[in-house]
Amino acid sequence: MVDTSFAQDNQRINPVLTQQKKNQPNAKEQLAIKYYREKEYARSAELFQQLYGEKPNNYYYNYYFNCLIAITEYKRAEKLVKQHRKRNPNNYRYLIDEAYVIGLAGNKKKSEKILNKLLDNVPTQRNQILQITNSLQAKGYPELAIKVYEKARAQTGNQSSYGFEIGDAYLYSGNYGGMFDSYLDHLEIVPTDAQRVKSKLQYVMRMDVNSNLSDMLKSKLLQRSQRNPENYPLADMLMWFSLQTKDFDMAFRQARSIDLRFKNGDQNMLELASIAYSNFDYKISAKAFGYVKDKADDSPYYVASYVGYYLSEVKTIEENLNASTSEYEALETAGIEAIDLLGINNITSDIILNLANITAFRLSKREDAILMLEKALANPAINNKKEAELKIKLADILVAEDEIWDATLLYSQVESDMKNEPIGHEAKLKNAKVFYYAGEFDWAATRLDILKSATSKLISNDAIELSLFISDMREEDTLGFVLRRFAGADLYSYQGKYDSALILLDKIEMSSHGYSSAEHALYRKGQIYTNLNEISKADSAYNKLITNYPMSVKADNAIYERAELLRGQNKIKEAMDLYLLLMTDYPESIYAGKARKKYRLLEKEATPEEGDF
Repeated sequence: MVDTSFAQDNQRINPVLTQQKKNQPNAKEQLAIKYYREKEYARSAELFQQLYGEKPNNYYYNYYFNCLIAITEYKRAEKLVKQHRKRNPNNYRYLIDEAYVIGLAGNKKKSEKILNKLLDNVPTQRNQILQITNSLQAKGYPELAIKVYEKARAQTGNQSSYGFEIGDAYLYSGNYGGMFDSYLDHLEIVPTDAQRVKSKLQYVMRMDVNSNLSDMLKSKLLQRSQRNPENYPLADMLMWFSLQTKDFDMAFRQARSIDLRFKNGDQNMLELASIAYSNFDYKISAKAFGYVKDKADDSPYYVASYVGYYLSEVKTIEENLNASTSEYEALETAGIEAIDLLGINNITSDIILNLANITAFRLSKREDAILMLEKALANPAINNKKEAELKIKLADILVAEDEIWDATLLYSQVESDMKNEPIGHEAKLKNAKVFYYAGEFDWAATRLDILKSATSKLISNDAIELSLFISDMREEDTLGFVLRRFAGADLYSYQGKYDSALILLDKIEMSSHGYSSAEHALYRKGQIYTNLNEISKADSAYNKLITNYPMSVKADNAIYERAELLRGQNKIKEAMDLYLLLMTDYPESIYAGKARKKYRLLEKEATPEEGDF
């Protein structure tokens, strides 16, 4: 008996194989495409002429037509278009191709006549309109595409029709003013499309190299808002634009204006406050949080805005290298008043954390700070995350009090309770530092190795940096004397015993065993002198490190710290140069992002403010 199963299977497979074969380009087509890609258009045209003759489809037509245009065979191209149009009488694209090739051949009048005839007979179907306009834009007629859209819109009687398409056509033509007007006209007619308009504008602004487009859009938004102050979508768009360009002064004025005109503008104001805070513009974040705070019970965001306002005020003082003790005392008083007014809860715990930090480290009243934190920790309303934060701050103060083993107990509790959370990683890092201070370098290194893969980039970088430092110092001095001096100096510095720290660092510098210890000693000296407000000494230490050890792992740190010092002395140009150096020469540094934000902030401050609107 003959087994026919194979034959039957083959019969089932054959149709598929046959279809696949049909879809594969033949040798002539492959060669034609190869010539086309290599820009040998004359050879490619010869082959595509044959292919088109065998099978006059759109695919071969496109290649053949483009080849003829490339080799300036306009008469042959015109003949091809006319021939192809007869086969596709309802496709407007080939009419445009005809006008295009006739224009290239030099007969502009005839070309314009064909295009005007097309404009006089605009179809009503949307898909045909898009077919026409896409072809016009592809052939370099964006202005005519706009006219087609406008005529099609008039035919529908709906002013919202083709708003985005007209804007896109203006974009292709390079008429950015017309583009912005089209998008904004559409916004005024169809306010529910606000998000689509924002997406379009965001795309355009990404192409804005020299801020010309941003300036143009800003001008148009201001004009429209002043002309139509009661139009909420326009007001909201101006607010959105000011946040996109990080013009926080304008954003604040606009957020206030929206609230006064339309009410319920607290969310806008809080969004602005948060973005300004994250961009180090604490002046504006304090104004924005303060605006909502001052409404008191009239706003559901009263407590959150009060906390944000206080944190912004703290940052403003901390950023000022010349801040006085009396300013920190005023912050302490304000923080105590806030807690008395708002009570202890999860939201206000951020005030408590900052207040405890000021009381312990700025005003040297550590016992008061410890009592404050212990009282907050005893409150049952505090959740696990906030409890962990309070414990870490308490442990920080205990380290400063030289009660390092009580501190490590608290850090370990947070590690255990919040194992897979960033705050648990932070506690592990701080615990590793305690072991480092105590001279338990193996224990410290073990914990640091675990943290190298932490999800938080900042914690991971800090862990890697300390781990490498321990390793480098051990290589430099196998007996460990240098590392123990560094650990002692770092602990003294943390505890505010700066004279003792400087004595140890001087010893390291004078008896330096190698390159690495000297650069690290200089960096630590710069930090201590900054804390002592001996700015010229701090600047000198950082500058010496940057000059003598440009390849140091601490070079980017020193550049950033020196830029901060110069900014604090109002030496804006020098500070901006250093921020720029960080951005360009140290793009991978964790300080590059900070430098970029500070640079923009200084740029903005150097520009005169506009008046209210």
